[in-house]
Amino acid sequence: EAKAEEAAPVAAAPLFAAPSGGEQDKLTKLKGIGPVAEKQLNEQGIMTYAQIAALTEDEIIKVDEYMPFSADQIKDWQAQAKELIKD
Repeated sequence: EAKAEEAAPVAAAPLFAAPSGGEQDKLTKLKGIGPVAEKQLNEQGIMTYAQIAALTEDEIIKVDEYMPFSADQIKDWQAQAKELIKD
């Protein structure tokens, strides 16, 4: 008997298109993102600081709805990501 998956509802396809070329930043450098959160973001196609920095208000709402992160958390990560890009 197949056991039903006990996971939060996630969109069937990743929420975002991962950058081509396998580009990836260490998202755990952002305060509040640990290895588990990084894996969840990566699975949804979020791989780089630039992607987080460029999230629109609508995209932040989408992440808030489909993932276990609040809009406030995402906006905080966004501010941090913008700082890392400048460096």
